[in-house]
Amino acid sequence: MAEDTTTTEYEWTLANFTETIHRGGVALWAWSPTRRLAQLDDLCREFWATAKSVVSIDELFAKVNPEDRHGMMLDWDASATDPGPYSFDFRIGDGPDARWISARGVGGDAGQVGEWVQAIFLDITDRKRAEEAEHLLTAELEHRVSNMFTVARALTAIVAREAKSTPNFAEDLSRRFGVLHEATTLATRSHKHDQGDVRLQDLAERILSPYRAGSNISIEIDAKAVATPNRINDFAMIFHELATNSAKYGALSGGGTLKLRGTGEDHETKIVWEEGVPPSKADKVDGTGFGSRLLKQTIERSLLGRYRRIIDESGLQFEMVIPTD
Repeated sequence: MAEDTTTTEYEWTLANFTETIHRGGVALWAWSPTRRLAQLDDLCREFWATAKSVVSIDELFAKVNPEDRHGMMLDWDASATDPGPYSFDFRIGDGPDARWISARGVGGDAGQVGEWVQAIFLDITDRKRAEEAEHLLTAELEHRVSNMFTVARALTAIVAREAKSTPNFAEDLSRRFGVLHEATTLATRSHKHDQGDVRLQDLAERILSPYRAGSNISIEIDAKAVATPNRINDFAMIFHELATNSAKYGALSGGGTLKLRGTGEDHETKIVWEEGVPPSKADKVDGTGFGSRLLKQTIERSLLGRYRRIIDESGLQFEMVIPTD
């Protein structure tokens, strides 16, 4: 049976046109360069968290992320006069909940009706967050590869100091690399299929086991301090990052002491990592490197916790508190 392809007249109305583009995350706006006012449709007002349909430009600028504000203001002003299509991106708000917006239109006379410059805002938050996650993953991979070579050198030096023969050296080094590989895998793989909680004592012992011989390590974490299946990866990554930094600059590089303590209460888990020797390169662990940023993101964003790090002449203390609710 032949399909009826007869066309019927369809009339776009402002209401169904607006509804259609809003479903695609596109909002309509216009602004007056002379009066410095902006007109916002319903979706625009949602983007900017305002109930006003007409609002001053400066009031909107104040809501833009400080890191993006200056460049966005220049692009915004240029959109009134520069001919041709334009597109500029910026964030509204701060922190992980900031909304990414792309302003798009045509500059010059082609984009202006009377005193009003007309254009669209497009919500690109999902795409930007995906890009940020990809960049973080790439940077983390580079960081991990670099760390593995550094830790390998540190472990080799530790084993060499204690080896009594070449076969003994090879066997000990191979064993430590094997355990290190297990710990690294634990710190980077997904645990979505794992069942049950894991004691943080057991997790820390597994990750620190390659460094046991030749280092004075004490681990005393309360049995109530556990990682739920969805948090195992985060805690493993934290312990692994702290151990890697210590093997590079601190107690685990040789001659120091490490005390790892932890308690589990009704509403929070507290972990204290103490090294009894000052890092040899304190400037490398001052919180500005990628490893420090990774720790900050894992503790504060993934685990919704807080931490502090103190480095002085007596050594290093790293303390974190993670809510368990």
